[in-house]
Amino acid sequence: MKIVCPDGTAEIRDLLMPESEKKLEALGSFVWFNDRAETSQGYLQRVKDADGIILNWDMPSEVIESCQKLQIISFLGADPRKFLDLSLATRRGIAVTNTPHYADEEVAAHAMALILCCAKRIVHFNSQMHQGIYEKGDFTAEFWGKILGVVGLGGIGAEVARLAQAFGMRVLCWTQHPTRERARKHGVEFVTLKELFRQSDIVTLHVTHKPETEKMITRNLLESMKRGAIFVNTARAELVDNLALAELLREGRLTTAGLDVHDEEPIRPDDPFLSIENAVLTPHVAANTARAQGNILKIAVDNVAAFFSGRPENILNPEVLP
Repeated sequence: MKIVCPDGTAEIRDLLMPESEKKLEALGSFVWFNDRAETSQGYLQRVKDADGIILNWDMPSEVIESCQKLQIISFLGADPRKFLDLSLATRRGIAVTNTPHYADEEVAAHAMALILCCAKRIVHFNSQMHQGIYEKGDFTAEFWGKILGVVGLGGIGAEVARLAQAFGMRVLCWTQHPTRERARKHGVEFVTLKELFRQSDIVTLHVTHKPETEKMITRNLLESMKRGAIFVNTARAELVDNLALAELLREGRLTTAGLDVHDEEPIRPDDPFLSIENAVLTPHVAANTARAQGNILKIAVDNVAAFFSGRPENILNPEVLP
């Protein structure tokens, strides 16, 4: 049996724990590449005889079509849909797994960092200071008693709610699965999505991107936010009408937005947010810590080992299972 990581990096490879390496060695041969193939043909040469793949980036459809032995693609991340054709893999009978909850705390911390940067105008003041401008300007935002709207109460959303409460914020939440027990456990108030956007001083997104959540944050929702509100997205760009968001920022209807995810990654040179000063941008690095990357690799290896032992975990297309 052969397991291949066709598109890794040396930095990630160094985080492979000894116990994970032993699991892979027990399955047979394990090959790790520290770069990405330049062509689909080069990619295929790396994986054509693989039984399992640990996928760090994207996988061309023609490669999926050509891998005759492939049984599982273990994706390093929560949502592989942007990086491979899940329906094609399913038609080919190839299991696809993900790595949920590998970086809940890290992504929540990054969301709070963006909230702080936006509310306290950290980027603006830093730029001014480096230009020799020492001006306090207008008041910055306070947190005590303000309302944070959390869209999605999974592991990340729950951690953001906990951190926000430490700042004295009241937390409203929208989720597809609201219960009184969850509200009590996390100290939140469940409301409709419309109510959340209308009432919140800050809104932060923490839902999974899937067909039913595509562009769920509409122009109407964004326009219903309080004048001067803050919007943060560390989830997926596809969740949001970003053209509307850019317009509202330019018009000053929203004070700031903190965005770690973008319509195209790497971000396009003509992306509208690059020319908007009150957009605080980071290059999809919320989960980019040694701990998180170690976690993601461990879960991905565990997924491969579990699959070949007949106890599959984290399968996104269970219909391929016998």
